[in-house]
Amino acid sequence: MIGEIELKPCPFCGGEVVKIKAPLGTEMFICHKCGMDVCFFGAEHEPKATAVYNRRKDNG
Repeated sequence: MIGEIELKPCPFCGGEVVKIKAPLGTEMFICHKCGMDVCFFGAEHEPKATAVYNRRKDNG
């Protein structure tokens, strides 16, 4: 999608992560390789949810 921020790989296994919007506006980031999931509840979290998911210890 145009304007979408690219997601970093899973921080646990390096697998590909997908983002879905679940019921009630929950933003979910899911790794299909290891099953990791991270959820941000509420529409007020997007677009910050993607930036927060992509944040790693070595880059702030």
